Amino acid sequence: MKGLRYVRAMVLPDARLVRAALFVAGAAAGLNCGSGSNAAAGAAETDTDACFPDGDGVSGGYYTFDLTVDDTGFSKNLLNTQNDAQVTLTLTNLGTTPHGFAVGCTSVTAAYPDLPPSCPTTVCFPSDATIPPLAPGASATIVFSTPTVDSVIYPFTSGEPSDSSVPGLNNGQWSLM
Repeated sequence: MKGLRYVRAMVLPDARLVRAALFVAGAAAGLNCGSGSNAAAGAAETDTDACFPDGDGVSGGYYTFDLTVDDTGFSKNLLNTQNDAQVTLTLTNLGTTPHGFAVGCTSVTAAYPDLPPSCPTTVCFPSDATIPPLAPGASATIVFSTPTVDSVIYPFTSGEPSDSSVPGLNNGQWSLM
């Protein structure tokens, strides 16, 4: 087993170097292709990196959440993941009325107080991080990627308009590390 650990440790850096080389080669090819859309996409990525440097130097990963909701709240009010992570979320409605799941937008000014004027001050989860209200007893599963901007907390709610006055259906927090 010790030999396997040593071999795995030796292989990982080489794999990272290969990925880095492929990334650099791909970026160079994109710059040389002459397409205005690729140049604009590259500039947008650079702007995002300049606006929102990764807070912990870690991103990605795969997360699975099984969440239930009833007439008073969610089974979990705090969800934690990395930024740029793939999430599979299953929501089951155990209540007597429809309830859904929606992650809202948040201000970044507390986490990034010195933003250049060209950077957005509000960031959002993607629109596919939403489950429309489900009938009692129903379940739904969604798969989406978390935003790039980390070190902020995004609110999540039921998304059902009639739930707006129920605190437990409006105080969820999704923390991106």
